[in-house]
Amino acid sequence: MGAEFIHPLDELKALDRQVDQIRNLAELRPVFYRLDELTRQHSDDFEVQLAASEVKQRVIARGTTLRALGQTLQEIPAAPTGATPTWQSSTNQSKNVPVSEPDILMPLPTAAYPAASVSEPVDENGDAPPLRPVILKPMAPPRTEGPFPVPGGALKKPLLLGVIGGAVVAALLIGFLVSRSRSGKPAAGAVIPLAVVTVPDGAAIRVNGEQKCISNCSVAVPPGDYQVTAFLDGYEPAAGNVRVSLKQPAELSLTLAPQAQTVRILADAAQGKVSFDDLPAVDLQDSQFVFERVTPGTHRVKVTTKGGEASFTFEVVNAGMPKVTGPIAAKDMTALLVSTVGNKARAATNAAAKLVANGQPAVDAGPDGVDLNGFHPGVGEFTVTDASGPRTMSETFGPAPALTVFLKSDVGTGTLVVATGEEDTRVFLNGKEYSRKTKKGELRIQTVGSIAVRVAKDGYEVAPPQTAEVKKGAETRLAFKLQPIPQVGSLQIRGATPGAEVLLDQKIVGTAGDDGSLTVSAVAPGEHAIDIRKDQFVARHFQRMFIAGQAVVLAAADVSLNSAVGTVRVVRTPADASVLYRRTDETQMREMKGAQVDLAPGTYIFTGRANGFTEKAERIQVAMGETHAVELALARVNVAPVAAPAKAGGMIDFEDPNSWAKQGDLWVHKGGGFIPYRLSANGTFTFTVRLLKGGSLFRGGRIRWAAQYNDPKNYALFEMDRKSLSSKVMEDGKSFDRGKYDHGLSDKEMAYTIQVDIAPGQIIHRVMNGGQWQVLDTWKEPGRNFSQGKFGFIVQGNDEIGLTDLKFTPR
Repeated sequence: MGAEFIHPLDELKALDRQVDQIRNLAELRPVFYRLDELTRQHSDDFEVQLAASEVKQRVIARGTTLRALGQTLQEIPAAPTGATPTWQSSTNQSKNVPVSEPDILMPLPTAAYPAASVSEPVDENGDAPPLRPVILKPMAPPRTEGPFPVPGGALKKPLLLGVIGGAVVAALLIGFLVSRSRSGKPAAGAVIPLAVVTVPDGAAIRVNGEQKCISNCSVAVPPGDYQVTAFLDGYEPAAGNVRVSLKQPAELSLTLAPQAQTVRILADAAQGKVSFDDLPAVDLQDSQFVFERVTPGTHRVKVTTKGGEASFTFEVVNAGMPKVTGPIAAKDMTALLVSTVGNKARAATNAAAKLVANGQPAVDAGPDGVDLNGFHPGVGEFTVTDASGPRTMSETFGPAPALTVFLKSDVGTGTLVVATGEEDTRVFLNGKEYSRKTKKGELRIQTVGSIAVRVAKDGYEVAPPQTAEVKKGAETRLAFKLQPIPQVGSLQIRGATPGAEVLLDQKIVGTAGDDGSLTVSAVAPGEHAIDIRKDQFVARHFQRMFIAGQAVVLAAADVSLNSAVGTVRVVRTPADASVLYRRTDETQMREMKGAQVDLAPGTYIFTGRANGFTEKAERIQVAMGETHAVELALARVNVAPVAAPAKAGGMIDFEDPNSWAKQGDLWVHKGGGFIPYRLSANGTFTFTVRLLKGGSLFRGGRIRWAAQYNDPKNYALFEMDRKSLSSKVMEDGKSFDRGKYDHGLSDKEMAYTIQVDIAPGQIIHRVMNGGQWQVLDTWKEPGRNFSQGKFGFIVQGNDEIGLTDLKFTPR
C-alpha cells in the first residue's frame, strides 16, 4: 500500500482515476502489476478483491483501446517538470532506490509482462534479473492541438481525416469496453486467480479432477463452479466447492484431518498371544492381529508363539510415519518392522541383516532402521538374510500410516498367502477344503512344499487353480481374481402411462408403448429401484427383488403420476443398519422401510444406527420430482488400544500442547485451523478466551470453536462476536445456520468467560455475565450424539486468540 494511502481502497480509487489518463501501453504494465500485488496482500478482504477486479478490467479495456490506436512501447510522453505523482508504491526492494518528487517507483518482474519490442538487460549468466525499478511518470494535461504530436508541421488533409475517424472509433470502443468491464461480465478468455490454502500446506491440489499445484498456491481459471480436492500423505483427502467470478473472491481453504493409524502383526505361527501396552493379551487370529486407530504416543507390543517371542516399542504421531523408538528384542525369531506412509517406508530388524525390498539393491538393515527407496503402495515383497538364512515376506500396503511387523521363527514351515479380494472365500489345498475362509480378502496358511490351491465362492465364477512352492522360512503369495456370475432376470411393465420412461436404478431402460407395457431383459439379481416418469413428473418408486431366471411383473395402472413428491434413496453400511428420518421442523423420528422413501419437498435428517457402529446423520434437501442419494456408511466401533481413564483436563491435554505459546497469563495460538482437544468431549469445558487479532476494517473478528468434529466437512461450529453467539452445522462441507443468540456483553477487548457443557443428548453454552452464568443456547436434536467427535478451537489465517483458566471436567 502506498505511503500516502491509509487503506488499499483509497489507492485503488486513485489507480482507477489514473487508468483513463494513460496514453501508452508501457505505462499500463506497472499499474496491472500493482493490482496483482494489492490482491495478494489483501487476499482475505472481499472489498479489496472486488475493487481490484473492477480496476483490472478497466486496465484490460484501456490496453485493448491503445492497441487499436496503434501505440508502441517507445511512445512514452515526457512528464512536465514539477508534476505531482498520483500514487507511489512502498514495495521494498533489495536496494534503496531514491525516488524524486515527480516520479512513481514501481517494481516490475522482467518476465511478468514480456514485450517483443523491449530488450531486457541480462546478467552474466544470461538470466533476466528478477526485479527492476520502472519509473512511471504522472500524465501531462491533454494537448489542445490534437491527440498526437506530428513532427515537421501540420497534418495533411487525408491524414487529418484518418486521425479524426480513428479518434471517433476509439471513443466508441472505449465506451463499449468500459461498459462491459463495469457490467461484471468477463472478457472472452478471461482467467481469474483461484487461491487454495490448506492446513497443513504441501497438499497436491486437483481442480475438477485435474492435478494443478502444491498448496498453498494459486490457479488461474475461467469464471465458473469448481470442485477442489487436496491430497497429502498421512491425511484424509479434503474437498470443497468454490464459485469463481468477478464479483466474488476466488479463495478456498481446506483443513485436512490425519488418517487413522494401524499396527499389523503377521507371524508364521497359527497360535500365539499379543499384548499391547498394559492391556490383557489377545490371541493371534489366522496368524495375524491388527490394532486399528492407534492413538498418538509411545506404545509397546509383545508377541509370544510356540516358536519364540518378540517385543518392541514405537511412537505414533498424527499424519506421520510410525517410528520404532527402542530396541527390537526377539528370541528364536527374525523380526522385520516396516513403517509406511504414502510413498515413504523405513524398515528395521532385530539384528544386522541384508534386506532386499521389492527387487531393489540389497541394503544393510538393523535396529536403527533404513529408508527404503522406490517404495509405492501395493504388494510389498521383502527378503531378510541373517544368521538363520534368507526369509521372505510379502503383504499389501496402503497409503495410510501403518506399522507392519513380520515375525519369522524357525518352525520348519513357510507361509502361503491366498489373496482373493473377497470376504469368506473358501480355500482348497490339494483338493481338501481348508478349515478357515478369507478375512479382509486374504488367508495366511502355515505350510511347506508344493501346494495346489483353488478357491470358490457362491455367486462367482470358478477361478483357475494355481500351484505354489512354499519354502521353509519364506512367504509365497497367490492372487486370485474372482468374477461375479452374470445371472439375470427380467422386468415386465404393464398398465403404465403410454410414452412414460421406465428407469432401472436411475438409468432409462425403455419407454412404455401405446398399451402401457414394456419388457426389460437381463436384469441382475438383487433389489432394484424402478421409476416411471413422463414430462418430468415422477411416479412413486417401486422396490423389487429380482431372482435369476425369474420375471418380475409390475402393474403400474394404479399409480398416478405425481410431481408433488421427491424420492430419497439410502445406501446403508452395514446392510442391517436401521435408518430413521424426520423433517427438520418435526420432533418425531420415523423408521425407514426398504431402501428408499417418497417425501414431500423440504429439508430432512436421515440417521443410521447399528450395534457396534457409530451413529451417522445426513441432512438432505428434497425437491419435487427429483431423486436424492444418501450414503450412511457407519464406522465400526473399535476398542482403543489404550483406554485412557476419564480425568480432569487442562491446557496440557490439547493434542499438540506445544503449539500454544505462553505470553504472560495467556496461552496464545496464531492460525492453524482446527486445534483439537485430546480428551473425550463428554464433559464440561470452561475457559476465558480473548481475540487478540482478527477481522478487518469492514468486518469484525470472531472467536470460533467446534464440537462433534469428525472431519473438515462435518462438525458443529460456534462463533462469538461482539453481539452474539452464532451456531452452525457443517455437514458434507455444507453450512446450515441454527441461529444467533445475543449475549448482551460489551467487552471492547472481546474477552469472554464461556462454559460449554457437552453430553450425548445435548450441548449447552453459557457465558459469565455479572458474576453469574447466563445460558445462551441449549441444543437438543434426536439422533445426534453431541459427545462424539472432537472439541477444539478454530483459528483461521492470521487470527490469534489467547486462553486462560481452561478446565475440562469429564462426566
